[in-house]
Amino acid sequence: MKQFFISISLFLTFCLGAFAERPLDFGLDPQIVQRRHCHALQNLYNDILNLQFDQIIFEYTSVGPDMKTPVRLTGVISMNPAVFNKEASPRALVLYNEFTTAKHKERTSQDEIDDVAFYLNKFQNIIAVSADLYGWTLTEDKPQAYCCPEITSVETIDAWDAAKMILQQEGYEYENLPTFNVGYSSGGFSAIAVQKYISEKRPDIFFDLTAAGGSPFDITTVYENYVKTNFTGYKCALPLMMVAYKETYNLPFNYQDVFLPPLGDNIQEWILSKDYNTWEINEKIGLEANVDEILTPAACDYTQGMGRIIYEKFRDNSLCGPWCDWQPDTKTKYFIFHSEGDLYMHYFVGMEMANYLKKKGCDVKTDFGNWGNHVDYSLIVFTLKTLIEIEKVIADSSSNEIVDDINDNMDKVTDISEAMNSNIVNNVKQISDIPNYDATKYYTLDGREIEGNPQKGIYIHQGKKIVIK
Repeated sequence: MKQFFISISLFLTFCLGAFAERPLDFGLDPQIVQRRHCHALQNLYNDILNLQFDQIIFEYTSVGPDMKTPVRLTGVISMNPAVFNKEASPRALVLYNEFTTAKHKERTSQDEIDDVAFYLNKFQNIIAVSADLYGWTLTEDKPQAYCCPEITSVETIDAWDAAKMILQQEGYEYENLPTFNVGYSSGGFSAIAVQKYISEKRPDIFFDLTAAGGSPFDITTVYENYVKTNFTGYKCALPLMMVAYKETYNLPFNYQDVFLPPLGDNIQEWILSKDYNTWEINEKIGLEANVDEILTPAACDYTQGMGRIIYEKFRDNSLCGPWCDWQPDTKTKYFIFHSEGDLYMHYFVGMEMANYLKKKGCDVKTDFGNWGNHVDYSLIVFTLKTLIEIEKVIADSSSNEIVDDINDNMDKVTDISEAMNSNIVNNVKQISDIPNYDATKYYTLDGREIEGNPQKGIYIHQGKKIVIK
């Protein structure tokens, strides 16, 4: 009898181990709510992409921003029709963290199916899982926890666990497949936040590769850079983060103390209502507005008062920087991408993240070439290059042909990018005065730091591309 109870105890320990780090002891209770066939971006380039795929939309139980209140959230499982109909076997399982959305119905489980970076894998038989997160669909009346790493990670991993339960009950084989954790822009922030969370609290989860691009990994240096250069090409970036942090962490300020008119008088309508997408918010703020025309003097001074309160909360939630000391899983490979010509989020933040991972002993590949502005071509190039890195891990009989096809498309993107963006780096503001940015360092175009004096070649120095002859 004693052996029986010991066996039962061990069995329960094994079964519940995956959920040992959940904030509350409750079941995910995943439920399928819809199955649908999707055709995205039909009006883009005369539907040249022809992005047709199938989705399983599901609900699951997670927690809200207070990390203790149970909430029902939604997520989505996406795959091409052949895999969906079990005519082809899946080759990999991808956690795809969605980039910035600000308007109702913009999540991939909803009507406006435009976050399609990973549906470009339609020929690759990859299953993608995405979490809608708090503030969307079932909780759409709540503020989103934008770039708040802990709650985003918990809700995302809960969606990942719930999706795998659904895949199992639906008869999809995934147990021995390679797994990948991917995101661009705020999705890249979420991808690294997820990696931090599982490295610290969910050792039962492993990703072969975590890929992130164009992301504000250290929010404090993003804040500092915007203020010091008085420039951002993406006017809603800081407002979205500041609003999310006030609402999520109950920061003690009024919006009029932080934002100048007209933004300060319209936070409820422009942001919290979720009636406008990010570009519409940018237009309402003013596409030519400088940072000191968006933020009050108190918010521009992050060394004291209200600005310091915001700065310290950003610091506490940054994913790299001198204040961070989390240890990433060194068995996971990392791909960090950031375009040199990014006017929304300057590329030094990608360097900061890559250098942090390298110092922690991780295998890191980088690409900091000039691929144009944040979404002009950078998102496409990030997606294609990430898919190449994924194929290197999968390395099956289809991989070589897929990589050749991707490289053909990469050549087309490169030709267009070089023709239209050859001078874009000249428009990037100076970044030599950014804290923690070593002005004496030289980097290769893919972000590798040069030891000693550089030889002949092209390098990045003080945020600019230079030629040493």
